[in-house]
Parts: sequence; C-alpha cells; structure tokens
Amino acid sequence: MLRRMFSPCEEARSSNSRVPAPAHKRAKVANYVVQSCYNVDTKDYEDHTFSGIMFDLHCKDHLPIEFIEIRQVWVRGYLGPMTVWVTPESHTGKQSYKREWKMVHRANHEESMNTLKSLKLDKPLRLKGGQQIGMYVHSGLEGDMGIVYNNKRRRVTHDDPHMRILPGMAHISDEPFSNHGYWGGGAWRWNREFVGRVTYGVKWMLWNPDNRVHKKFPSKFREMILTILMCHRRKGSPLRKIPCVVLYYLFNMLPWDWAENCVSVMSGGSSGKGSGSRGSGSGSGSGSGGSGSSFDGQMGEEGGKLAEDSEDEDWEPEADDMDDFKHYY
Repeated sequence: MLRRMFSPCEEARSSNSRVPAPAHKRAKVANYVVQSCYNVDTKDYEDHTFSGIMFDLHCKDHLPIEFIEIRQVWVRGYLGPMTVWVTPESHTGKQSYKREWKMVHRANHEESMNTLKSLKLDKPLRLKGGQQIGMYVHSGLEGDMGIVYNNKRRRVTHDDPHMRILPGMAHISDEPFSNHGYWGGGAWRWNREFVGRVTYGVKWMLWNPDNRVHKKFPSKFREMILTILMCHRRKGSPLRKIPCVVLYYLFNMLPWDWAENCVSVMSGGSSGKGSGSRGSGSGSGSGSGGSGSSFDGQMGEEGGKLAEDSEDEDWEPEADDMDDFKHYY
C-alpha cells in the first residue's frame, strides 16, 4: 500500500544534484549507547542469604530498541570469590550444566552487607529487542552469607520500558552448579528473586522507510510521518519544494519519542526527556547508510490514487482514504 508514499519521488530523482550527499545516506542505528545509563534496582526484603541466584533478563521489543547493553550487576552480602555467568534464552533446566554457561565476571570482593557492590562484566552483554538470557550470580564463600536474595513475591521481579527481570532459583552450595546442598540434599531453591541492581545502556534504531523499522516506532511518530508525506504530495504545499530524500533524512535524525514530546508541549504538559533517545545521548547518530526496501512494494494503487487526488486544490481526505492508513498508526 505504501509503495509510492515511501519510494523516491520525482522531485528527488530530478534534483539529486541539489541534494547534499549525506541526505542519501541514512544511518540505521544511533552510533552511541546513551551515556546516562539506567540503573535498575530490585526490591530488597532481606529474606535470605546464601551462595547464588539464577534468573532471566528479557529485552523488550515494543519500542525501536536495537539492543540494550548490560555493563554491571550489583549485589550485597559477604561476597568473597564472585562469578557471574550467562546462558542463551533462559536458565530453566540448565542449573546443573556448566557447559551451557559462559563466565563473564570473576573476582574477589570485600564484604559489603549494607550497600550494593558492583560486579563489572568482562565485556558488556548485548540483548536485542525480544531477546532473553539467563544469568547466574554466585559466591564461592563458605557458609550461608554469600549474597542476599528474596522470596518470589510476584510474577515479574522488575519491569521497565526496556527490560524485564524474572524470578528464578537460589543456590545453596559454594561450588558453582553443584547439586549438593550446604546441609546435604538438594542445592536449589525455587521461587526466589534477584536482589540488587543491573546497569545498562540502550542503543536505539533510527527511522528508515522500511516497514519492519517503521512499525516499531510509536503510533504518534508513525502518524506524524504519514501526515507530513501526505502534505508533501498536495499541490500548493510548501513541503513540495523539499525532495523526499531530504524529508527521509530529517525523519531519520529524530529521536523515537519526538512526536510524543511535541504533543505534550502543545497540550501544556511537561515534555520531559526521552528515555535514552537521540536527544539525551552523547551525540547525533551516524553510520553506514542505506534504507531498507520493504516499503518499496507497500503502497499500491490506493496510495497512488490518494496522491493523485491531492492535486485538487480543495482536496480534503475522506474517511475511506484515511482508513487505508489506520493500521500504520
């Protein structure tokens, strides 16, 4: 349906010599991970202390997130020889299989019972939108005071716009992955929750005329783009003087929450700052260019008719015309 709306228009083809070269090369993702990292603190009820905790972390995909980058995990307890491990998808069913896990931190840490202690990962972990991993934080200290964790109190331990932390299981052995508990018997305790902090940054997608990318942006952002492009095709509109490729380049430079912030300002509300959007990052996005091609086959005859109808000076969009665009909002 959007073939003609999101394909190079005549103005762009006929005026390439007047369009700056960078306008033809749109970045696909921001070239930075936001400097103001997110610190996720879970609830701390001081329910238990022992040797380890396994749980899952999930990166959400309802926003245009390219990936989140986990840099540090924070815990408290008597600590000692600490290790952090990760595994693809989930920890479930892998608690006794060391070969399924990769170590991402190993160091001795001093006791820190009252404040959280940072366990900096050897290399930041990247989770793409929709991806999930299992994480295992373990203390090799003898006894039952290694790290603090909670009883499970809810289905989700922590939930924010970018990431979800799920409940898991505790380990009561000072040997990683051992099935032999401190007092004999089993070493794993189900329905437990991670206590501590996860520090991460976000890398955002940048808008491009590709349906797979376009649909990941908020509805108001999509509505803004389609409205501007409809105005661009109307005879007599000042926007017709701007080549399509330049409009695409401008859209590409906007942070994902631009439209929401504009609506908030116009309605008298507080605009706030986007959560890790381009406006709050360390610099403007740049990178290898090239737009996707998904939109090239999307518009079809109905979109062409809408563009032709707009040649009428007194044209107003009818309800049937707008119905064609509703599922892109």
